[in-house]
Amino acid sequence: MELKYTEFKNRLLAGESYPIYLFQGEEGYFINNGINLIKEKLVSEPSLNFAELNGEKLTCSELLSSLESYPFMSDKRVTLVREFYPDKNFFNEGFKYYLEDPLSESILVIANTKKHDSLLKYSSVTVVNCAKADESACVMWIKAECSKQGVNIDGERAKLIATYCLADMMRIEKEVEKLIAFVGNGGTIDEVAINDLVSRDADYKIYQMTEYIANKKISLALSVIEDMLKKGEPPQLLIISIYKHFRRLLHIAISDKTTGELASIFKIKEYAVSKAKEQAKLFKPKALKKAVDMLCEIDYKSKSGQIDINEGLWLALFNIMTEK
Repeated sequence: MELKYTEFKNRLLAGESYPIYLFQGEEGYFINNGINLIKEKLVSEPSLNFAELNGEKLTCSELLSSLESYPFMSDKRVTLVREFYPDKNFFNEGFKYYLEDPLSESILVIANTKKHDSLLKYSSVTVVNCAKADESACVMWIKAECSKQGVNIDGERAKLIATYCLADMMRIEKEVEKLIAFVGNGGTIDEVAINDLVSRDADYKIYQMTEYIANKKISLALSVIEDMLKKGEPPQLLIISIYKHFRRLLHIAISDKTTGELASIFKIKEYAVSKAKEQAKLFKPKALKKAVDMLCEIDYKSKSGQIDINEGLWLALFNIMTEK
C-alpha cells in the first residue's frame, strides 16, 4: 500500500497504524515530521522504546534484535532505520521472514531518499510518498500554518514565499516561522515583510536575473548580480552558477522528455523543471547554446589567468544580454 503524506498523517491521527512504514522521497520535512508523529502517537517513554539504527552498517541480527525487543510501559516499540537498502543476503538471513510476519507490538520505520524495489514486494510494508511538494501544496501548507498561528496571508504572498524557497519545505518552514514571529498574532504577512526577511536561494536569484534578461530589464538583472557580489558571492562561483543554469535551460529547450524524467536527470524537483521550462521558452535555443559556450570559455580563461575574473563575469553578462 502507498499513501501520500497527508493520507498517512490523517490515518495515524485517527488511530490507524501499520507494522512497517517506508518513508520514501527527497522531502526531508515530510520524513522527519512523519517520524516525530509516529513517536508522539504510538510510543510512551521514547528513551526506552525508540531506537535509531544506521542503515549502511546494519546487520540483520542487530535489526531483528531491536524489532523483537518487547516495549516497556508502552503499547509499541519503534525502530527507525535511515538509508536502508538491504541486499539479497540480508533478506535471506531472516529479514524476509520478519517482513512476512511482523510483530504487532513493534513498528519498523525505514527512511529512504531513494527507491528500493525489494522492500516493495511485501504487503506488510506501507509506503509513505515523501516526494518534493509542488507549489500548490506548499501554498496550502503556508496558509494553513499561518491560520493556525492567528496570522493572515493571502495566496499570492504564500506563493511568493514558496517561489523564493524553490518549494523546499524545510526552508519554507523556517521562513514562515520567522515571518509569523515578526508580524505576531493577528498580524498580516505582506510583500514588504517577505522581501525584507525571507532568505532567497542563490539558484532563485540566478533564475530571477535570467528572467529580467529575457524581459529586457537589464538594470534589474545587473542589480541582482551586484547584490550577490556585495553579499560575498565569489565571481567564479557566480559564473559557474550562471553556466549551469543556462546549460539546464538549453537541455530542457531541446529535450522531448517529461518533467519527471528531466527532474530525475538533473536531480532537482519537478517544480524547478517546470519553472525552467517556462523560462527556456523566452530564449531561442541558438541563444542558449551561445551563452553556454561563452560561459564555459570565460570560466576557462579566468582560471588559466587569461582574463580577470571580475572582468569575465561582466563580459559574460553583457554577451548574454546582447544575444537574447
